[in-house]
Amino acid sequence: MKLLYNNTEIISGTHLTPLQAHSEPKVEYTANPNKLYTLIMHDPDAVVGNYLHWVVINIPDNAIANGQQLLNYKGPAPPPGSGIHRYIFLVFEQAERINAQSIPESKRAMSLDALYSLLNADLHLNSTAYFTSENEKNGGRKRKRNDKSSKTKKRKVRRKKGTKNR
Repeated sequence: MKLLYNNTEIISGTHLTPLQAHSEPKVEYTANPNKLYTLIMHDPDAVVGNYLHWVVINIPDNAIANGQQLLNYKGPAPPPGSGIHRYIFLVFEQAERINAQSIPESKRAMSLDALYSLLNADLHLNSTAYFTSENEKNGGRKRKRNDKSSKTKKRKVRRKKGTKNR
């Protein structure tokens, strides 16, 4: 699979800023002109669970624009402090045409299993690619420290004037 953002080819695993991936990419994959395809872009690291960024079904050949969009493209927007997110593209060859309705925006937080169930189709993985991204303001994931000493406060001991340390 080949991903192009702003006419720049993205090698799978590349780190992009949310701004770099804001616009819908061009996606190319090896396709049989007599088959239909499904494209899914999702973020398995979203704080709400798996999040669907783009779903297109019944794509003829390699012409994504001619497929049926169940969810329009939505670029990455990881919240501050949520760390690095993976944005994974999956292209499936369909055994037959899929009959499905558009997915409401409120249902973007959906597991892949739930999506596959909704599509109710025989899908065969054709190709995959991914990139990573994080919030530019505060990308580091907050982690709890297990070090008990970080929880204890150091106390200053006041000594009376003229006393010795024992």
